[in-house]
Amino acid sequence: MGLLDGVFDPPFRKRRNGRYTVNLSEGERQLIEDLVIDLRELLTTDSPMLQRLFPPPYGENEERNQGYSALAGSELVERKFASLDLVTNTISAEDLSEDEVEAWMRSINDIRLVLGTVLNVSEEKTFETADEATQSLHDSYEYLGMLLERIIRSLSS
Repeated sequence: MGLLDGVFDPPFRKRRNGRYTVNLSEGERQLIEDLVIDLRELLTTDSPMLQRLFPPPYGENEERNQGYSALAGSELVERKFASLDLVTNTISAEDLSEDEVEAWMRSINDIRLVLGTVLNVSEEKTFETADEATQSLHDSYEYLGMLLERIIRSLSS
């Protein structure tokens, strides 16, 4: 094995057989697993941190929004749990199916939406570090953005 073998491998790569190779370090996998656990817990609450994950479909119309939430809310949450379960079950895998990679994509996107809410990320504001914990959350947000882009590239290749 050469000095640079594996250094430039993308985190997700589609193979000829239609499956995907996952090239993530133990630290990266641990970060994703920890964030998945955090999101699972958060999904059992009505936290305002979930506002970007479940935006009101009818804008300011509270009555219609509540009706939609009553009809579809639990199904939406169950779908998110199903994707998170797939990520948890494959966190150590180096070989994934397309369905599993898509679950990773959905879950990572959901985590980014929550982190973006916590960090108050917007297109109008630039990020300013308030403290070490906030910087760590922002670093995770940025890393997941890169990972999400790489997953999308591998799915479209």
